[in-house]
Formats: sequence, C-alpha cells, structure tokens
Amino acid sequence: MKRFQYFVRATLTLATVMLFFVQCGKNQANTPNEAVAGNDTLSQTLPIAYVDADSLLTHFKFYNNLISAYESKLSKHNNSLNSTYQKFQSEVIAFEQKAQNNAFLSQERMMQEQTRLQGMKQDIERRAAQAEQELALEQKLIQQQLSDSLALGIKEFNKSQKYQMIFTKAGLFNSNILYANEQYDITKDVLEFLNKRFKAD
Repeated sequence: MKRFQYFVRATLTLATVMLFFVQCGKNQANTPNEAVAGNDTLSQTLPIAYVDADSLLTHFKFYNNLISAYESKLSKHNNSLNSTYQKFQSEVIAFEQKAQNNAFLSQERMMQEQTRLQGMKQDIERRAAQAEQELALEQKLIQQQLSDSLALGIKEFNKSQKYQMIFTKAGLFNSNILYANEQYDITKDVLEFLNKRFKAD
C-alpha cells in the first residue's frame, strides 16, 4: 500500500506541476513588474504556489471514496481467498491423517484424493493471481481518475487565481520542494475548491 501511495504522490506531482507550463507565457510580461510594485507582502510574492500532497490526499473526498472502494474490494478478495485456503489446509491435514492411519480403501482412492487436493491448490493459486491482476488494474484506474480529476480541478481553480505554476510538496525526501514559505501554501483553498467541485459532480 505504501508503494501505491508513493506512486499516487508521483502522479499528483505530474498533474499539478506540469499542468501550468502551458500558462507560463500568458502573463509573463506583466508578472515581474506586478510582483515588485508595492510594499505589502502580497504584492511581493511570486505568481507561484504549492499544495501539500499528503494533506491533499488525506482530505480530498473524491480520492478517499476511490480508496475506500478499493480497500473494500481488496478485503473481499482477501477474505474469499483466506476462506478457501483454510478449507484447503484442513483437507490437507485430514488427508495426511488418513494416509498415516491407512484409512483409505485403496491406493487408487488415496491417489484420487491427492490429485483433487493438487487441483484445489492450483485453483487457489490461479484465483490469487487473477485477484492480484484485477487489483493492479484497479490501482491504475484510481491513479488515472485522480490525475484527471486534479488536472481538471486545479486548472479550473486557477482560472480566478492566475498562478504561473503550482507545485506539490510532500515529505522532505519525497518532494520536489525542500523548502517553501508558508505564504505560498494554497492547500486549504485547493481542497475546499476540489471538495465543493466533487459534491457538485
């Protein structure tokens, strides 16, 4: 799950950082003068901002819904496989006890039971591999849905904000930003906008 969350953070970084390279040229001529003019803090800030990826993923309702659905599906797969595996294990133990006690009517009957158990084991392995494949596809779908939702949502959010770039900031060693002044943190505003947009959809 940690590897999956790391991949989601990487997707989030691409969706937010790269999105605004397209807009960089639009107001480039006016922006530097506007940033220098005036003495108040706001007028001296650059037309960039960042979003805390960890906070965004924790509080973004759309993402939380996707993850809840994924975890529910994962739990069902695990419960089903565990139940089948436990049944298999109990049948293997029963087989071994019968074999030790010479309880089979014939060698042929013992071989038939052994073949049945081998088939059961192969079926469990096949189902486990299929479940793993389905869940991997589900993860890719979640990443794509999150990426699309963030790209569209932040682009819409920025229509009224006019930032030239919006970065993502995560834990120190997972981030492209090692330090940023908190005045550039727009996580709360972005979250509020995205969650309202999610309800509207």
